[in-house]
Amino acid sequence: MGKAESPLVIRRYQKEAISFFDDRVVVEEPLEIYVNGDPYYMTMRLPGQEMELALGYCFGEGIIDSMQDVLLVRYCEEGTGNRVEITLDQKRLAEKGLKIKGRVLPAYSSCGICGKEMVADICSRLERCDDSFRMPVSRIDDMIREAEARQLVFSQTGGTHATGIFDRDYELIAFAEDVGRHNAVDKAVGRLVAEGRIDEAMVVVATSRLTYEMVQKTGRSGAQVLVGISIATSLAIDLAARINLTLIGFARKGRGNVYTGSQRVIAG
Repeated sequence: MGKAESPLVIRRYQKEAISFFDDRVVVEEPLEIYVNGDPYYMTMRLPGQEMELALGYCFGEGIIDSMQDVLLVRYCEEGTGNRVEITLDQKRLAEKGLKIKGRVLPAYSSCGICGKEMVADICSRLERCDDSFRMPVSRIDDMIREAEARQLVFSQTGGTHATGIFDRDYELIAFAEDVGRHNAVDKAVGRLVAEGRIDEAMVVVATSRLTYEMVQKTGRSGAQVLVGISIATSLAIDLAARINLTLIGFARKGRGNVYTGSQRVIAG
């Protein structure tokens, strides 16, 4: 029901020169799935096909076996498209011995949470990033190469994401690999927390796309820059701007898109 892409003006660096550029980014929005009137699950998605997503999720979870188990599937009455309500046939559920156990979801004032509401909620729990760091564009590829060189599992399987965390002198102080991009960030941050070095985090480099969770985790670490080799979503950009984090996507071979916090990125 919402737009799948969003236009914005960014700064792009290429061969150490920085210029303005008209760009379009993929939209990331939350979707709440309610089952029989109760909150069950929340996920992030590209707007569109929300009912199919909700039904597919319930099928994968074993809640439904076919549409014969479903009495009604609809959008929330407010029409935001960000909440889908599924009503199941209680008799059939009882016959199959299924009990619906809802997941814990955040409580929001409106019916159908929107991205702006989620960003505001996250911002209330995050401090704004310090603005004491400046980074020449030439350093970005160096950090990406160093992180990728440590991807031993990826080199054998091609199936992992990685996160490298660097200090203000561009020294790698934590690295992690995982099949999940969020897990890789958590592992790297967790190492610094365990070692009592989290205050040294300055740049987080991720070999993945940049979603709002990645921005949230980076902001929580105290780092001022998040770099990824793939796209940044609209919600990631909104959150990064609100907490004064520098967000850089499509960083590869001397070029990249600086979506927010461009004051930290300098030519050279």
